[in-house]
This record gives sequence, structure tokens and C-alpha cells, in this order.
Amino acid sequence: MPERDIAESNGNYKGLLIQYCQERGMNHPRFTETQHGSPEAPSWKVTVEYGDRVHETMDPIPGAKKEAHQFAAKEILDSINESRERLLSGEENTDDITQFESVEVEPLNESTEVPLSLVTSALTVANERLGSSQPSRYRSITDVEYSQKLAQLTIQIVTDLVKAADKSNIAIPDA
Repeated sequence: MPERDIAESNGNYKGLLIQYCQERGMNHPRFTETQHGSPEAPSWKVTVEYGDRVHETMDPIPGAKKEAHQFAAKEILDSINESRERLLSGEENTDDITQFESVEVEPLNESTEVPLSLVTSALTVANERLGSSQPSRYRSITDVEYSQKLAQLTIQIVTDLVKAADKSNIAIPDA
């Protein structure tokens, strides 16, 4: 994730939340509201369903329905940012962040040396795969988790190449 928070949006928090959901393959967030107060001075309690989560504003938001939606979306984006910051600072509670899914890497029978060019090529392929599955600065995992996933996928690609070469009796030079 870049240095800026995802809540920085020039006021279009609802648009950013929609973008956040789209980039993760989730349906658009669904906003529902309940009117409180009189029709002349309405306030809105907003419920937002996104992914497998539901967020509800604590108190009714006075003003236009559109502004209440923006306020609710900003609360969600702020919560996502806070969760990421907690994770990066080493705090344990990361309930608001999609957890890192580790890739199982089957170890080789013995230590194998491979050329650096093979590793860098595998790293490029892994980065492209991960980048296309989570292309945005608003991906659901932190930079640390992305790096871990990138390392695991790179090792898996190298391992698969070494096994395939061995099976086909192809020698991989050490340098």
C-alpha cells in the first residue's frame, strides 16, 4: 500500500469503497438507510453491506442521504486503514483485514542451486500473477503480506521448474 491512506479521496469515499470492492472481486457495496427526524430536517442511519461484512453508523447522520452514504463509506475506509496500521505495527487484532493465505511449497529432496537469472525470471512471473489478481494500491493484504506471498509463489515456481527439468533430464547450470 502506498504512503497515502485510502480515505484520502477529495470527499468521494463512496466511490473509493466501490473501487475497493471491485478490485477484490466483491459485489458493489449495498447502502441502505433509515430516515430519522422530520422530512424537513432528516437524518439517516446507514447500513453498508460489503463483501462478508456489515457496517452501520452509530448515530443518524443529519442532512442529505448522499452525505450520509459518504460518511458511512469514510468510516469503513478509516477502519480498513486503522486495521492495516495495527497489523504493520505488530498488534495482534487484525479482524478487519483479509488474512494472508499461505501457499504450500513442497520442499525438494535436497538443496539445489539455481542460477540467479532463473530466480529473477520466476520472481517477475510471480509478481505479474499477484499483480493481476490484486492490481491496486488498495489490495486486501498489506505490503508485508504481499512480499511474503510473492516470495512463496517465486519459490513454488522455481521448485516446479527444477522438478520438471529433473523429470525431463534437463540439467540446470549452477551459474
